[in-house]
Amino acid sequence: MKTEDLRKLALMEETYANELMKLANSIKHPVLRSLFESIAKDSEKHALMYKAVIEVLESTQPFISEEDLKRVTVSINQHIETEIKMLNIALSIASEAKDPRVKLLISAIADDESRHHKLLLNIKEKIAKPETLTEDILWEMIWKDSPWHGTPGG
Repeated sequence: MKTEDLRKLALMEETYANELMKLANSIKHPVLRSLFESIAKDSEKHALMYKAVIEVLESTQPFISEEDLKRVTVSINQHIETEIKMLNIALSIASEAKDPRVKLLISAIADDESRHHKLLLNIKEKIAKPETLTEDILWEMIWKDSPWHGTPGG
């Protein structure tokens, strides 16, 4: 896929989000308003993700420092635990709900919590770790391809 196509998709998502927010703001029904706002925010998120894909395709991404990795890892681990707790609570409420509207809303929350949990696990394993510049990697980059390997060269 071309980056121009991704830019168009990002713009479409932004436009869609704006239209849904206008709709949400024009109605008084709290359940419908919250659902439309939620979908609009997902579209905003999708636009951001398309833009991130463009960044990945068009430019070299910086390494993550070991210090930042430690901070990210601690935060991700906390959020992973929180998402599990929130998922379990939502599933419990959904299973007990008698009102189909409540069941719909809580089930949507549970679906999001499940996706967030999986996404955080993937971020931890597929983005944060592989893109970290450790001291070992740095020294390997400096010395591995050096023709002098620490001796005076030339």
